[in-house]
Amino acid sequence: MATLSELIKQRDSLPSGVVYPKIINGNEYFYHYYYENGKRKYVLLKKEEALKVKELIDKRALIQSEINKLLAKSTNITLSKKALSLTGYVMSGNIKVAEFDRGVLININNELAPLVIKRTHSLEKFLQLRTIDMSRTNARLLKKALNITTNEDYELSLYNYALTVSDDYWFKPKHSKLKYNNIHLNDDSCYETSLKGDTTFFPCKPRLSPELTTTGSFEKGWKLIDNHWWLYKVGNNKQLFSEMFCYEFAKLIGVNTATYELEDKYIRSKNFAEEYNYEPIASLADSNDNYDYIFDILYKIDKKIAKDYLKLMYFDAVVFNVDRHNENLGLLRDRLTGGIVALAPNFDNNLALISNVDKLRYAKDDSFIKLFIKFLKENNHAYQLFKSISFKEITVSDVKEIINRINIEIDNKEDLANKIIDRYNYIKRVL
Repeated sequence: MATLSELIKQRDSLPSGVVYPKIINGNEYFYHYYYENGKRKYVLLKKEEALKVKELIDKRALIQSEINKLLAKSTNITLSKKALSLTGYVMSGNIKVAEFDRGVLININNELAPLVIKRTHSLEKFLQLRTIDMSRTNARLLKKALNITTNEDYELSLYNYALTVSDDYWFKPKHSKLKYNNIHLNDDSCYETSLKGDTTFFPCKPRLSPELTTTGSFEKGWKLIDNHWWLYKVGNNKQLFSEMFCYEFAKLIGVNTATYELEDKYIRSKNFAEEYNYEPIASLADSNDNYDYIFDILYKIDKKIAKDYLKLMYFDAVVFNVDRHNENLGLLRDRLTGGIVALAPNFDNNLALISNVDKLRYAKDDSFIKLFIKFLKENNHAYQLFKSISFKEITVSDVKEIINRINIEIDNKEDLANKIIDRYNYIKRVL
């Protein structure tokens, strides 16, 4: 299904106006009447030309009908005084899970509430974890397009009722009659602006959009395809290659990973949390991404989750993913019970492998790998759990097959394959 911006471009490429015949002195003539720059114009056409132009005008009308349907699905919002005063409820679907009065927590459902609220009792912290990164050029453009004037992070999130596509949490102002189904995200009209800086469609008033609560510093945009959300992200060839290689390599060695695909000059990833609530580790650990600290948190929650964390950190060490942080590492929670069911799948590897500013090295010369090994040797619980993991035996041919399968040309494929297999085997051998 085409996005709103794509439909507008299709519409504007077609003729407008009307075509109708006129009898003059017994002869039939065909005229195309239309407006251009506010002035009415007409063109005399042959019958065959008139039929073709009328067909294109009819097509334009059908596209306009599709545009109207998309716009009708959109939800325009106005921030109430209660919302701005942080008075209301954090919801999970249609269930109240936390109540706030002017930002002060006065009631909480400990089973269903977001983890960051359980830890901090702060509504602002919850909202800040769900706010678009305004360092992005297109984010600032989108803010102007939606006529949003606030500079407060938490207020930006409120313009979207704090809705995201990766969970069912949202903020409901006190006395609001809204239901979750009324505001469920189904509008990708801001996709082109957020991803590409496209200004074809400027709504010029606040409307619900997944872009307003999408974090990260790379230009990106959510597109709705067959009722599934896909996140598109820009990148150079090294970044696109690295993302695709990491996806294929994770599957090869048995690390759970989000789905990635190349489309034109973009990388896209399917929303992995359609049926769950995704909770970033930042909800539990803030910005502390120390191996021991994160492992101990996860070990107390569930040993299997801690084990999956070690597999993911091993994977990061192999592919030189030094950009793992507490917002691209997380947990999946059951939407009905609030129970933590799994470590979230691996995602966001575009700064790994060959895209990093440092060169990918053989294992013995790499301090990043040594840091991971040091953590395992000094944390007995982690070490014993890591030793219980059975990693797949792979060969340099397996790695080369992945490299050659990715339709992006890079330098030194042989060297890359050798370094990856060396790093993969080195950690297993040392430990």
